[in-house]
Amino acid sequence: MRRRRARRALTVNTDLKLMPLMNIIIALIPMLLLSAVFIEIKVVETSLPRDAGGAVAAARTETPLDLALHVRANLYVIEGHGIAPVVIVRGTSASAPDSATAMQLVRVLESVVASHPGTRDVRIVAEARTRYQEVISLMDTARAAGLVNASLEGASAEDV
Repeated sequence: MRRRRARRALTVNTDLKLMPLMNIIIALIPMLLLSAVFIEIKVVETSLPRDAGGAVAAARTETPLDLALHVRANLYVIEGHGIAPVVIVRGTSASAPDSATAMQLVRVLESVVASHPGTRDVRIVAEARTRYQEVISLMDTARAAGLVNASLEGASAEDV
């Protein structure tokens, strides 16, 4: 009789209880879907400023315009070889130019492009404290004026 009792005690219930696991998964799926972030990523194509060696070789043949848009503390300065510097007062917003300032920038850049056909490059010279949103807005403004090749450059201490 002892052997029979021992054999009966060794039998184990092997049924898996999957219901609690399924309940957890059913609760987690909507939570994961609600916590997912769906954002649209855009790419802004830029180019590096020309190096000094390339600028010297180009200067031998003809002087390029080398158009630059400087972002300073309270104003924008548009300058280049052969054009007079244009100063535009920045708006009150520190994150992007306001609509009146942006339209003024577009008009000035369009006039530069019209007076120098073939000009497609502009350098945006920004200070270290310039916000990224403002740089992107200036790139969009330059693109609206016909300057499709925008490059970003940091302002040195002498420029400020």
